[in-house]
Amino acid sequence: MRSATSFINKGILHNDFKRYGWMGMVYLLAWLSAVPLQLVMIYSRPEIIKVHYTASTYLRVFEFNYSPVSLFLLLMAPVLAGLLVFRYLQTGKAADMEHSLPIRRETLYNTNLLSGLVLLLFPVVITALLTWAVVTWFKIDFVQGQDILNWLKVALTANLLLFSSTVAVGMITGMSALQGLLTYILLLVPSGLTLLVLHNLKMYLYGFAYDYFSVDLERLSPLLNLTYVNLNLTNSDIIIYLLASISLYFIGRYLYRVRPIEAAGDAVTLGPLRPLLQYSVTFCTMLLVGSYFYSTQQSMAWTYAGYFLGALLGYILIEILFHKSVHIFTWQRFKGLGVYAVIALALLGLIRSNFIGFETRLPQIDEVKYVYMDYSFYPLLQAKDESRTANQAPQAIYVDRDNIAHILALHREIIAKREEAKSNPTIDQNIRQERICLAYQLNDDKMLLRYYLVDSSRFTEQFKPIYESLEYKTHKYEVLRINPMDAKLVDIRSQVGNKRVSITDPQLIQEAIAVLQNDIKMQSYEEMTDTKPPWGHVEITLPGEQTDTGAVRAETVESTMETTPKKGYYNVTVQWQKSYYGLESWLKGKGLYNQVRLLPGQDIVHAFIEYFPQGMDDAEFRIMKADQDFGERPGQLKVTETDKLELCLQSYQEYHKTKGAVYMVYFRLNSGSILTGILTPSSAPDFVKQHFAG
Repeated sequence: MRSATSFINKGILHNDFKRYGWMGMVYLLAWLSAVPLQLVMIYSRPEIIKVHYTASTYLRVFEFNYSPVSLFLLLMAPVLAGLLVFRYLQTGKAADMEHSLPIRRETLYNTNLLSGLVLLLFPVVITALLTWAVVTWFKIDFVQGQDILNWLKVALTANLLLFSSTVAVGMITGMSALQGLLTYILLLVPSGLTLLVLHNLKMYLYGFAYDYFSVDLERLSPLLNLTYVNLNLTNSDIIIYLLASISLYFIGRYLYRVRPIEAAGDAVTLGPLRPLLQYSVTFCTMLLVGSYFYSTQQSMAWTYAGYFLGALLGYILIEILFHKSVHIFTWQRFKGLGVYAVIALALLGLIRSNFIGFETRLPQIDEVKYVYMDYSFYPLLQAKDESRTANQAPQAIYVDRDNIAHILALHREIIAKREEAKSNPTIDQNIRQERICLAYQLNDDKMLLRYYLVDSSRFTEQFKPIYESLEYKTHKYEVLRINPMDAKLVDIRSQVGNKRVSITDPQLIQEAIAVLQNDIKMQSYEEMTDTKPPWGHVEITLPGEQTDTGAVRAETVESTMETTPKKGYYNVTVQWQKSYYGLESWLKGKGLYNQVRLLPGQDIVHAFIEYFPQGMDDAEFRIMKADQDFGERPGQLKVTETDKLELCLQSYQEYHKTKGAVYMVYFRLNSGSILTGILTPSSAPDFVKQHFAG
């Protein structure tokens, strides 16, 4: 009995329930209106329930980010309860009166903590029970008992963690407003600070794989994780948050015991915590403002200016908060900022000097098991997530030793040109950019990660053997990963117009796919990277389920087209490139070529070509492309001969920004519509250049 008495005080507990019982009642009513009442309201509309309402309609009631009321109750109520129950600590007279009672501090702390938890957790449990009763009474089959238990699990965990955090933070500050603010900051710090550090490392370490490390950062923050997970809080999350709540209980109890009573009203109640808070805020504001300036200006000079302004701003704000006055501008108070600046400059200098060899580190080929290389880390991250086992995007894993050697040669050349890339971090939009995500799996089971955004024209020699390898093409083109004998339909369509042919004969299907696969295997690097629009698309229908190809390059257009296949089938679509000469010959041999390709004379009446000696910008091109009533203008070249039209069709490109002269070409189709593109000085037929040269 003595132990129980020393743990809590029944009188204080009874008094807390009398004073704050209204809070628990309001909390209960709010939850009842947000969950069981919402279910009843949905069920009460039988005239539309069968037409519009499904299981998701009911289950959305349990999603916290779907209902503003639920989200407010989940994230705000526990913090407000913590502020209210321990409000006496932030007022001098109330603190003196409470601590004048013949009760140990640990007992006061435990009693008030327990009363707050009862007022928060009991309403949640009662809401879950009444929700189960409503579901059972109305026989709402869409909602299962497990759905209610999952909701209860998240709600109880959030209440416990946020309330414990608020109480612990209340022990280190004597201001209620600051207590609430610091509670949310504390819960956001793991994600926010990690993001800031990663972003700044990205600015200084050339090749830093920011995209890899910055994925799912919200899981580091309890506040963000509880907001986004809905009902998918894992058992490991529950255990971590319970352990964190228990730790916060002991931390808060210790701080309560050593907290001075007269500290009520002070920003920080414990002297040793002042420099920690001051320099933490200074560091965070420095990183934040520096990152903002870099993101908007892409200039290291602006970044350093941002560091200076951010550190100065954070330091001044904390000084004002500590002293509750703006009269803080004395030399003695800013000596600490000077020391901080020296340490910060030393750290920046070390990072810039590449003293750890991060930027130049390159494994030896005999150290590498395999290499992942793609334009995104998403497939690699998805494979590491054990919760995702189905519909996984294919990983671009290279095991061929020759390809690994070529990738290392590319990486070596990127490193050699890093100083130039660092001095000019932005790449001109006129230039073809290449995103390179590298992950070397080493023999010692370590992984070396790098990310680069490069001008591909400067690494043609290194890209060429990689792109032309069968391993690369198999990763990029899904059509190379299918068995022609499994296909049920091949549908070939022109890029423009309604020309198409559907092949259903099994023998012809296998022939068409085999020819297409061979064309892709024979493509050169130059053909794979040109910007000529395709003749059309080849769509292959196969039995089974579509694999998640979200990580496949956009250029390949390997996704489901407008036509949705029958249930149990999926489509693989590949562009019919102009360099697929085998497919072209096969179509001609089967008498199908004229049915699927735009042809001069048959589909195209004529073309107009206009010369722009100084080039053109995006706005000019969009205006001209939108002009479907286009007519001949002075100074243009009109092309009507079929052989010349064919040359223009073979050579024209999609519009992209170019420096210098460009030829705008307009093809007039029989349908009356206009097909537009450009001819560059290097791709334009001779007769075009000769005409405008005069």
